Amino acid sequence: MALAHQGSCSVSSPCQINIFNVESLCRLWVLKAIYTVSAYSAIVKENRYSRQILLPEIGSEGQKKLGKARAVVIGCGALGTHALSFLVRAGVGQVVVIDRDIIDISNLQRQALFTEADVGRPKAKVAEERLRLVNSDIEIWGVVADVNYTNVQKFVRGASVVLDATDNMDTRFLVNDACVKNRIPWVYAGAVGVTGMVMAIVPGGPCMRCVFPQLPQPGELPTCDTVGIINTLPSAVASIETTEAFKIMLGKEHSNGLFVLDLWQGELQRIKVKRNPECETCGKGDFEFLQARKRKLVVSMCGRNAVQIVPTKELKGDLKDLKDTLSRQGEASIVDGVLKFKKRGVELTVFPDGRTIISGTTDLAKAKTIFSQYVGD
Repeated sequence: MALAHQGSCSVSSPCQINIFNVESLCRLWVLKAIYTVSAYSAIVKENRYSRQILLPEIGSEGQKKLGKARAVVIGCGALGTHALSFLVRAGVGQVVVIDRDIIDISNLQRQALFTEADVGRPKAKVAEERLRLVNSDIEIWGVVADVNYTNVQKFVRGASVVLDATDNMDTRFLVNDACVKNRIPWVYAGAVGVTGMVMAIVPGGPCMRCVFPQLPQPGELPTCDTVGIINTLPSAVASIETTEAFKIMLGKEHSNGLFVLDLWQGELQRIKVKRNPECETCGKGDFEFLQARKRKLVVSMCGRNAVQIVPTKELKGDLKDLKDTLSRQGEASIVDGVLKFKKRGVELTVFPDGRTIISGTTDLAKAKTIFSQYVGD
């Protein structure tokens, strides 16, 4: 009877009050745990970026601005891999990289995010994987695509800043059109041989066509294929480029003019650039590259013995259908969402939209013939 009496409690008994107290205590523990996790997260973030928060040029408020910014990097080669690493490690909240290419063994001399095991894989996807391991607190997207007049405005829209890491002037003129038209700041950068150039371009200021009024003719400018590149140059150029991008994202004054770096001679110059009222792009508002009047759809790829072809129509069917067809003629497989095909000196990489890289040649006419033969017009 005594045991039965001890186990029964009325609503107003001390037993019920004790239960209420336990529930309250549990709630307090949960709240404390949530607060502790939140505080710990804040401490981790502060520790991660502590060295740049110490800088008066950035500080705590500047770090918050970087955390809310969106940087779009067009290209994931030598410049792109270094710029991406700087952006991600600095805590830029959203980082997007768009690249059309796959990794080649010759890229490893200067493209910092890749290893021998990555050869043959899409650069943008490998970069995304590596960068997520560096900083899991931010958002990172790798997009495998060719930036052209049909999609460039979609890619740059919403960006705090766009960073140029392309390997050709066609795409730079296109990015210039898109950014000027949409009033988006961007940073031009180029690196070849032992020299590099950087220029921050903001709404209302001079644009790239104020410096380069016309698209250079094929063979007019040196490339990695024709003169090579020292592997220390891309990181130096990307450092200047990304610093200018930081200034833009922080709302600070950027450096005006065109930086010209000669790494071998140890010389850095800054050339004054004025806005040209007769500039076709920022002066007259003629965005001809967005209208595809001068956009190449068949291009030789810098640093690669390869040609890219972008068809005027999307691929009929899907990659699996094309793989089944090509398997009857040679080795065909789908890896990382792209189709690989090999047959007696012919090597193709076909992307879901039909864009194709023909390896083993820089002859545009020969590449077109191979494309028509195996992929179709």
